[in-house]
Amino acid sequence: MEKHWKQLESCLLRILFFPAITFFFSSAIFAESRYQILDFDSSLYPQITVEMRARENLFGKQNNVLISEDLGTAKKVATDFNLSVHSEPYPVHIYLSIPSYTNWEEKTWLTQFSHNIATLVEKSRGRFYLNIQSDDQFIFYEELPANKLTPSFSIPKERQPKHPIRSWEKVIHKMNDDDYPNKMLITVSLNTDWEDKFKIADFAKKTNLDNIQFFVVAPNSLETTKLASYANGKFFPINSEEGITLLYKEINYSTAPKVRLVYNSPWNFSSWSNHLFNVNIVFGEEKSLEFQYQISASNTLYQKFIDPFVFYPVLFFFIILCFSVLYYLRGFEVQKTKDLTRIMPEPKILHAKQIVPEENERNKNELEIYERVYGEISEKNRGNEIVSQYLEREEVTGELYHTCVLIFKEGVSAGQQFAIYEEETTLGRGEGCNLVLPDPYIEILHAKIKKVRGRFLLFDCASESGVLLNNKKLLRPKALHDLDEIRIGKTLFAFRGR
Repeated sequence: MEKHWKQLESCLLRILFFPAITFFFSSAIFAESRYQILDFDSSLYPQITVEMRARENLFGKQNNVLISEDLGTAKKVATDFNLSVHSEPYPVHIYLSIPSYTNWEEKTWLTQFSHNIATLVEKSRGRFYLNIQSDDQFIFYEELPANKLTPSFSIPKERQPKHPIRSWEKVIHKMNDDDYPNKMLITVSLNTDWEDKFKIADFAKKTNLDNIQFFVVAPNSLETTKLASYANGKFFPINSEEGITLLYKEINYSTAPKVRLVYNSPWNFSSWSNHLFNVNIVFGEEKSLEFQYQISASNTLYQKFIDPFVFYPVLFFFIILCFSVLYYLRGFEVQKTKDLTRIMPEPKILHAKQIVPEENERNKNELEIYERVYGEISEKNRGNEIVSQYLEREEVTGELYHTCVLIFKEGVSAGQQFAIYEEETTLGRGEGCNLVLPDPYIEILHAKIKKVRGRFLLFDCASESGVLLNNKKLLRPKALHDLDEIRIGKTLFAFRGR
C-alpha cells in the first residue's frame, strides 16, 4: 500500500510541476542572441576583421551597427567600417544519432528524417555522419550521402536502447577527432525510459567542454529538456511538426554564409606599441558582442616574420650570410697556416743543408714521399720539410727498447737476423738501403724504421703494395712492439726488442 502511495505522489508532482519546468527550460534554451562572433583577426592593425554568424538578413542594416573600443577608462567609436556577407555557405559537420525501428512506420520516418538532414549538410558542402543507437555494439556510418538514405536503406535492426547516452558518448569521442569548428550533434530518441539518465550531467560536461552544438529530438519530458538545458543545447519535440521545422531552421542558420565586419580602429596607434583593447559591437537593440585583442611589438614582429614576402627574403639573406662566413673562416685558416709556415724555425734542416748536401737531397725526396702517404699530416704542417721531425715533436707512445733485431721468418734466409743500430734503418731493394732485400715485390725504398725518443717507429715510404703490420695495412707511422710481424712484399720479419 505504501508503495502505491509513493507512485501516486510521484505522478502528481510531475503533473503539477512539469509544465512550469518545461517552460523554464524552453525559454532558457531559446533565449539567445541573433548574432555570434566566430573569429577575429588583428594582424593587419589598425584594420580589424571580425567573422560572425547572423540569424537574420543584414542587408541595409549598416546604420544600426555601433562599434566602440575601450582603452582603460577612455572609449572611442569606429566610424569607418564595412559589413559584407560571404558568397559561399558555411559548411557544417552533422553527427546524427538515431534509434533502431520497431515497425515499418518508424523506419520510414527515421529514414526520411536522416535524408532531410543529410541533404541540408550537402547543400553546405559539409559532412554527414550517422549513428544507430545500440546497447551491444557501436554502429557508425562516415560521410553517408543523402541519395543512399532512401526507404530501401537497410537500418540495422537493434533492440530499443536502454542506455542511449552510452552511444552518444561514443559519438562525442568520434567528434573529438574532428578539428572542424562548425560541427553539430543531433540525438533522436523515441522514448524517455533511459536507464542511464543519471549520466546526463556528466554527458553535458563533455559537450560543453568541446563546445559542440547539441540538439535533442525526443518526446517532451523532464529528462529530455534537462539534457538539452544542461548541455547548453536545444530541445525539439519529436511529435510536433513545428519542432522539426524549427530544427531545420537551426541547421540552415548553422550553414548560412558568415558575415564579415571590417573596421579601422579609431585609436590608430602604432602596431609596435603595447595596448589591450575591449571591443563592443551592437546591432540595434541587440545584446552587445564583446571581445579583446592586443597589439605589441612581439606580435607585430611575429606577423612580419610569417609573411611570405618577408620570410623568404630573410631566409635567403641568412643562407648567403652563412656561406660567406664559412668561406671567410676557411680563407683565414689557410692564411694562418701560411703565416705559421713563414715564421716556423728550421734549425735542424739548415744544419743538414750546411754540412751534408747529399742528406738534404734525400730529405727532399722523403718529403715528396710523405706528402703522398701521410697527406693529412703534411697538409697541417707545410712548414716542415721532413715529416719525421714533426713526429719527434709529437708525443710518441710505445715500448722503450735499447737494442732490437729483425728475424727473417720465411724463405731462403729464414732464421737470419738483422740488428738495428742506426737511428734510422731503411728497407728496400735499392743498394742505398741499410737492409737490402732481393724481393721483386719490394720497391727500391719500401719502408724504414726510425728511432724516436727510445721507441722504434715503422714507416711506409709510399710503396704500391704497402706494408703489413700484424696482417694489417700500415696507414700511418706506428711504434713497434716485441714479437710484431712485418710483411714487405713476400718477405716476413719478426721484430724482437729488449
